[in-house]
Amino acid sequence: MRDEAAERRRSRVLGGVAIAACAVLLASVIPSPYSIERPGPVVDTLGDVMIEDEATPVIKISGAETHPTDGALNLLTVSITGSPEDPASWLSLVPAVFDPSQRIAPRTDFYPEGVSDEDREAQNTVLMDASQTQAAAAAFRALGKPVGVELGIGGVSEGGPSEGELEPGDRILSVAGDPVADFSDLRERIVAAGAGDAVAIGIERDGERRTVDVVPRIPEGGDEPMIGAVITSDYDLPADVEFTLSQIGGPSAGMIFAIGVYDLLTPGDLLGGLSVSGTGTITDAGEVGAIGGLEQKLWAASRAGTDLMLIPVDNCADLPDRIPGGLDIAPVSTLDEALAAVEAAASGRRPVGVERCDAAA
Repeated sequence: MRDEAAERRRSRVLGGVAIAACAVLLASVIPSPYSIERPGPVVDTLGDVMIEDEATPVIKISGAETHPTDGALNLLTVSITGSPEDPASWLSLVPAVFDPSQRIAPRTDFYPEGVSDEDREAQNTVLMDASQTQAAAAAFRALGKPVGVELGIGGVSEGGPSEGELEPGDRILSVAGDPVADFSDLRERIVAAGAGDAVAIGIERDGERRTVDVVPRIPEGGDEPMIGAVITSDYDLPADVEFTLSQIGGPSAGMIFAIGVYDLLTPGDLLGGLSVSGTGTITDAGEVGAIGGLEQKLWAASRAGTDLMLIPVDNCADLPDRIPGGLDIAPVSTLDEALAAVEAAASGRRPVGVERCDAAA
């Protein structure tokens, strides 16, 4: 009797193990509708990267005098696991549940319906290229150097306000008869014109100047009138600036790129030997904008031994209750504020910290 009871217990245990093994096996192969966002690589923009086994500066400037610097200026990234083509399995989600540096979210948060991994990569490459040129323009302007800009039409939204009026390749000259200085100026003029009323846009097409009337509209989910066109900016910089990075995309490194260009072009030691990390988009006028994946970037900065972390003021609401590693965080809204925060930290003073978020709220 005892042998039979032991045999039954052994059978139940083996059966339970078999069921658990099957469940684990299925969880490892069945795709989930979720993606995992985690801290990605950290790159010192004042250092080198390896390109074909050769160390190459991340930022190279020719046509202007550059100066040595001391310290690290870290670009922060996030990595995404779980794309439409290579979805994350249910089993792969388990470690992220217990890791505060990782975030599980619906895949559609990163890949809207119909957007492939290739589409997302291509879009991020375009955004990265644009952020680099805007960063260089912002840095030169912060130094008081003249920066010319030519605005153009990169694309027109189907069914949008500009369809039939503007075409890719058009060069924008004026709005309501007044010359346009840059993208920020164009945006302000469109917003000021309001929705529903035609605004005269002066353009050059195939060498011929003309004026077209576009009626701005507020897009669904938006709060400002837009003309439904992709605007490109072609800058005339005082010197050539080249950024050497691969496998990294998106616009969120703009502020750090601008600080890096500024530091290389100015004598003295801006960072004072500190390790400074940061994230934020930037316009050619030096305005710092919000980014995604803030919490994961905070973890990346903490693990990189960061002395000062720069974030956009617009991301204040995204700060977690627990700041990884007790980071010293300085929220900023412009390149000038970011430079002032770095200079303060380098001189031993504490820049305005997260208390600014409370004031902004």
